[in-house]
Amino acid sequence: MKTQNCFYLLTLLILSLYTTTIGGKRGVLDDNEWHPIKNIKDQPFINVLGEFSVYEYNRRSKSQLQYVKVVKAATRSDNGTYYRLILEAKDGAATELYQAIWLERPWELLRNLTSFTPISNKL
Repeated sequence: MKTQNCFYLLTLLILSLYTTTIGGKRGVLDDNEWHPIKNIKDQPFINVLGEFSVYEYNRRSKSQLQYVKVVKAATRSDNGTYYRLILEAKDGAATELYQAIWLERPWELLRNLTSFTPISNKL
């Protein structure tokens, strides 16, 4: 009987490890889980989020980028809603592309800029 109980416990442990591994999540930036947002020009929230991305980046880094527009946007859900924005911003006379990633959790009243990085050279 004692051996049988050990066998059951071992089986449960192996199954739980297996399901944890199978159900593991991929990274936040994994492309195949992002869903494009269409008609971004008609989405005021996306444009405001793009403008706020540049404002927040400037505040944190003491930069003086100027927001131009959101070029592309996508969203995904994973313990909140992530927004990935590809946007144009001017750094002096040069216009460059940046990627901004936001995490939004309304139930926690949270909206956080998690990443803001340049993604190409000058346009």
